Amino acid sequence: MAKFYGIGVGPGDPELLTIKAVKVLKNVDVLLLPDSQKGKDTIAYEIAAEYVSPKAKIITVEFPMVADETIIDQAGKIAAEVVERHVWEGKNTAFITLGDPSIYSTYNYILKHLSPEIEVETIPGITSFCAAAAQTNRALVEGDEILSIIPATASKRLMEMALDATNSVVFMKVYNQKDKVLDVIEMYDLLDSSILVQKCGFPDCMVDKDIKKGLSRDKQYLSIILSRKELK
Repeated sequence: MAKFYGIGVGPGDPELLTIKAVKVLKNVDVLLLPDSQKGKDTIAYEIAAEYVSPKAKIITVEFPMVADETIIDQAGKIAAEVVERHVWEGKNTAFITLGDPSIYSTYNYILKHLSPEIEVETIPGITSFCAAAAQTNRALVEGDEILSIIPATASKRLMEMALDATNSVVFMKVYNQKDKVLDVIEMYDLLDSSILVQKCGFPDCMVDKDIKKGLSRDKQYLSIILSRKELK
């Protein structure tokens, strides 16, 4: 029976795909691409394109970039129906996603709606924040330190709760919430220990120790901030 694969393609550098991801991409019959606007090549596909079988059927499935969970869930249901149709036809089918499939990925909205009879294999990828730490030669955590991953879309209260109980913080999805994130970072006196990394893994990657200056540039979707603090 055919199988459905969820493949993490890493942060941006095609050389950071795992050997297993490359092997599967070279052999799938159908490849689903997540996109927020139909008709445009996705970032994930640009990363993985050189490894995709020329015989693979490419299908774009739309996942709107909205806060409404109902809309995103419906998109996941539609994508799951596409997956099931091809798997039942005996075609190995894959969905690719930036970074790792387990970290804020639309892949998980597909899994929620798949028939339990569909065989699924999730192939992990290097996360953007691990790649960013490597890019800056910086440890995320050491010893018994605690790491928190905070989406910038979270409320300030949730951010503060996480910062009260952690040593090291990754702020993700910063591009549209920079003022709120900066307020929290300044509140905890973390400006000097924070680094902004944009487009990590791409040739035009930007690293800023002055995060205010970096965030003053035009909005960049692939933006994360690494911050460290000491527990009181």
